Amino acid sequence: MRVLHLLSSTGYHGAENMAAELIRQLSAQGVNNHLGVFRSSDRSNLDILGVTQGHIENGTVYDCHGRFDIRTVFALRKYIVSHDIDIIHSHKYKTNLYALLANIGLRKKLFSTCHNWLGDSLTMRFYAWLDKRILRNFDMIVGVSNEIRDELKKHASHDKIMKVGNGIDIQKYIKLVCKNEAKRKLHIDNKQVIGFVGRLSPEKGIGYLLRAVSNLINEGQDVCAMIVGDGEQAGALREEARALQMADRVIFTGNRNDTPMLYAAMDVFVLPSLQEAFPMVILEAMACGVPVVATRVGDVAEIIEPNTSGLLVEARDVTALQNAIKEVLTHEDAAARMSVAARTRTEQKFSSVAMAKQYYSLYQRVMGIDLHVTKPG
Repeated sequence: MRVLHLLSSTGYHGAENMAAELIRQLSAQGVNNHLGVFRSSDRSNLDILGVTQGHIENGTVYDCHGRFDIRTVFALRKYIVSHDIDIIHSHKYKTNLYALLANIGLRKKLFSTCHNWLGDSLTMRFYAWLDKRILRNFDMIVGVSNEIRDELKKHASHDKIMKVGNGIDIQKYIKLVCKNEAKRKLHIDNKQVIGFVGRLSPEKGIGYLLRAVSNLINEGQDVCAMIVGDGEQAGALREEARALQMADRVIFTGNRNDTPMLYAAMDVFVLPSLQEAFPMVILEAMACGVPVVATRVGDVAEIIEPNTSGLLVEARDVTALQNAIKEVLTHEDAAARMSVAARTRTEQKFSSVAMAKQYYSLYQRVMGIDLHVTKPG
């Protein structure tokens, strides 16, 4: 089975992480993976090519100029024909459009994973509207959360829409160093570390986290925040930390490729998002045994067992966020039990091996190899 995965990225975030892990696990199941990455500007991110090296037959960069480049359509079409691709698996709305156009007359199977439609601008709302109509022409559409799956069912035939939750490589996130050693390597003193990992963008709600941390500091808590990642809000968040007079208590690490060690240094992981689908960073933190505080958005409540493997609060509620973080930091025994429960739950329910098996079954179904596959969601 030859599968061409298509991505267009401005950073290496959750969707890219999921796609890379899926490719790695599909390769172990015998799938012949090909990878195409669009380069639209200087902001385009090609990291996934390096991450998946050894698990793909070939990696190709497609230069895509302007809002639409017909040359990219023809380049894709030529590759699909010359490599006898069976399934074109697109992972973002832009690649959905190019996959559809490149496949005209070829009758290859079109497969898409929908991670989310982000942004409230008129342009982004138009792209989301257009994407949902493009997907009507696909053979299989996967939503990574219940919310996305349900939204897709408003626009396309129910029998080709499935939900498959994200999964991670559990072994990668087993703690290699103890908390104190991780803090020492990061030059953090004995303060309790409140961590965030992800894209620094408005929907992540990081400003609410900074205000909650500021309140804890004003209460006399000896804490600091570690913000891991980059994005369009990086400068604004640094300025907000200065305005809150806590710049010396916030560590902005930028993008890092050693996140398991960063998780190991955290006393609590916080995801204060306003909007999510199925966030992989929560799975990563839980696999590392880090207690999690997160907002009740997307499928977060499906990942975390409230008061057992983590704590849930409502989005935009600084006081609730502050109190939940304080509860984890001041009740060590409860936090330790939460840590064990989080790691166990991730191992049992959210491995990338299980995720890839579900995708492989759906590939078989699309190809007509196995018509009796059980629907995963």
